Amino acid sequence: MSSPSDPGPGEEGWEVPKPIGYIAASESIHFVAAPLLAAAAITAIGVILADGDKLRWPDAAVLALTVCVTLFVFSIQRSFNARAHLFSAADIDDWFGTAYRPPDTVLKQHQHAGVKKWRTTVRGATNAYNLGVVTLGLGACLALAPPEDTTFWQAFFRWTASGVAAVSAGTEGISTARIWHSQRPGSP
Repeated sequence: MSSPSDPGPGEEGWEVPKPIGYIAASESIHFVAAPLLAAAAITAIGVILADGDKLRWPDAAVLALTVCVTLFVFSIQRSFNARAHLFSAADIDDWFGTAYRPPDTVLKQHQHAGVKKWRTTVRGATNAYNLGVVTLGLGACLALAPPEDTTFWQAFFRWTASGVAAVSAGTEGISTARIWHSQRPGSP
């Protein structure tokens, strides 16, 4: 059985994605969270279309949530495509066993290229997911704004809820911008 951490003398080892837990985290957001959030946004679109007269900016909210759904679906698809490039030494052992296994040097070259392709592709999926979260917050902010004919307290609570959603979306947007900045070539 191959060991990803024990290359022979002068031999390149198996590539280990860093941070080590990133694969599991990526799969959680793209294959669990993104579909659930997309479904929630689609449901919200349906509610807004049915009761838009009770909202201040129903059309803007529908637009933001539609962009949100599109970004989440793109994130899922991009992550699926990325995952096809990722395999480990244990996967090779499971697939080939020892009888038909290609030479490790060939497998490691393919694995290194696959990890590089995975890293690039999953970055696009993660950026789409993060933007999906921002537009979900924006859609919530727009949907929560009270209509013009509300009482003072209804308006107060709805504007407060809208503000909380706006702050959350803004915070996620700033965090996403920082991540993008750190991913640029030459960034510290």
